[in-house]
Parts: sequence; C-alpha cells; structure tokens
Amino acid sequence: MQISTEELQEKWSSQIELFESYLVNWVDKFATQVPNGAEKLGESIKYSITSGGKRFRPLLSIFTSEALGSPSVSVLPFACAVELVHTYSLIHDDLPAMDDDDMRRGKPTNHKVYSEATAILAGDTLLTEAFGLVANHYTENPRIAVELVKEMTLASGGLGMVGGQMIDLTHSKNTPSIEQIENLHNLKTGALIRLAVVGAAIIHGASEQTFEKLSNYARDLGLAFQIADDIEDAQEGKIENFNFVHLLGLEKTFERLHDLSSSALSSIESLESPGGLRELVHFNKQRVLLN
Repeated sequence: MQISTEELQEKWSSQIELFESYLVNWVDKFATQVPNGAEKLGESIKYSITSGGKRFRPLLSIFTSEALGSPSVSVLPFACAVELVHTYSLIHDDLPAMDDDDMRRGKPTNHKVYSEATAILAGDTLLTEAFGLVANHYTENPRIAVELVKEMTLASGGLGMVGGQMIDLTHSKNTPSIEQIENLHNLKTGALIRLAVVGAAIIHGASEQTFEKLSNYARDLGLAFQIADDIEDAQEGKIENFNFVHLLGLEKTFERLHDLSSSALSSIESLESPGGLRELVHFNKQRVLLN
C-alpha cells in the first residue's frame, strides 16, 4: 500500500520541526547582528529562508544520522549550512541575468521584493555564512571541519553546482545527449543532495565502505530527484531542452526514475536504520506517480 507524500511529510513532522526551529533561530539571530543600515539584508535573507520548500536536503542529513544510529542533533548546523547554500542558489537562479523568474514557491522572488542588488548580496551572504556555520560548530574535531569544508567547496563551486548552472546557461540549442543531461544535473542538482548525505557521514565517522554506500545512494537519488522534477514539469506542459522527458519520452523517463530509485535503495539496505532514507526515495517517486 502506497503512502502519500502528505502522509510522509506528516510522519517526518518532528524532524522537520527540529530543523525549522534551528534554522529560524539562526536567521533571527543573524538579523539582529547585521550592521546599522543593512537591516534590509537580514529581511531579504529571512524572506527566502522561511518561504517553505520540501526541506529535502536537511532531511537527508538527519536521516543519514539515523541510518548510522547516531543522534541527529549534531548534524543540524551542517544541515542548516547546506540549506543556506541551496537558498542562495535559488535567489541567484531567479535573477534576470539567470533564469529571470518572478515567482518562487507561490511568492514573488527575492529580487522582486527587495531589488536585484539586495538579492545578489543576500545570496552572497548565505553562501559565506554557510561556511561560517561549519567553522564555528565543528571546531572540536578540526579534521571533520576541514573535510566538511572540502565537500562543501566541491559541491557548491565551479566543479559542482555553479559549474552545472554555467552549463545550463551556455548549452547548445541542439538536442543534448543523455550523458550531457545527466552530467548537467549531477552537478546542478545532485551535488548538493550528495553533500547533505556525505557530510552527515563525515560528522558521524562512517567507515570507508559505509561512506561509499551512502555516496552511491545520494548520487542515484540526486539524479532521480531531478528526473521527478522534469516529470512534474512535463505534467504541467513545460518541457525544456535539458529535460529528460524531451529526450527519452515520458514512459522511458519513468523507467529511468524507477531504476535509479531501486539502485539507491539497494545501496543502503545493509545500514543500521535506513528507514528515513528509504522513505525519501519513495517520497521522490510518489510526488509524480500520485499526480
């Protein structure tokens, strides 16, 4: 029997509330510390941070902790850092020079409310503060802090998310190959999803073998997440050039989603408590299967 996406989110309410409380406390504290005359910066950041969303990446970090039999509270600063990076990317992606979007999650985009310049600075701040969160909360074990910074740099910079965005901005008008599409989305979307998982694994001292299993899980889920997004777009009549449905057709795209989801699940079956990670795979599939 399938469980709906709404039922899954209700089941995860305690984890989501734990993360939301941490995130709101962070942004409220930050807003009180901005210099005089920069209050709009704090308002702009809070506007985007609290605008909703699935909180998919924070849940990945929390459920990775649970899968390793470790307390999830220790990953909250890192999960918050990843969400700051994700929010920065959304603010900048919406700018006129990028995707030029007026609405995000049913609300006007940041630059429409606070100006383009403020939105740029808000994104810059979120990215910078993300590294500060890691530096300030994992200093008791410098090795962990350094490893997290390395993974964050790889995932969020030119070799990861930003590189994927650049490919997206400059890609040819010709029909791309499946390899080109997968490379783009492994960078633009998958890199931060993998970061959410492997960062939690680093914090909890996962073995090399377990780290590899989790990394494989996150790689497959990251691509499956983008494929589900593409299917949602197709169901709404929006199919762009770098959309899996554009190249494969809807039926084969569903098959690819199923195969990647199965592969992700097989990577974590031997972990101590993989229930939450398993549920996220099903959540990702069901958001399009139940439409």
